[in-house]
Amino acid sequence: MAVMKIFVLLLIVLFSCGRSLNKDVENAMHQYDEMILHTDTKGIAAMFTADGEMAAPGMASIYGRDSIQNFLSQFSGIKVLVQKSNTDSIQWLGDTAIQYGTYYQRASVNNTIAEVHGMFQANWVTQPGGKLLLKRMSAWPIDK
Repeated sequence: MAVMKIFVLLLIVLFSCGRSLNKDVENAMHQYDEMILHTDTKGIAAMFTADGEMAAPGMASIYGRDSIQNFLSQFSGIKVLVQKSNTDSIQWLGDTAIQYGTYYQRASVNNTIAEVHGMFQANWVTQPGGKLLLKRMSAWPIDK
């Protein structure tokens, strides 16, 4: 009976920790969305590890904060009006959280409104002190 109580208590503690860690991932992704919404290329790049990767189908991956910031700076004429992401799942492998989800973005491009829907995979790595940084962000548009 005592073993069963300990087992149930352990499950509750593990479940609570997992929910807390997942909330940290959700908060980090919300911060990423806010930086996209405000076209903060420096802030977006700073959310990646020093050797972080930004990837999308049909283009070469971009590695490193400076390269990511330079790439994003090319889109300075685009005004992001709405940026939302929704998490479908989060899987933890050691200190890495792999987040899968969908995104929606509406932007003004040359006075024309464009909408993009898609899927993403974000690989977050826990840093000393608990901060999460992106090791890899991959997003791809889908037709809706």
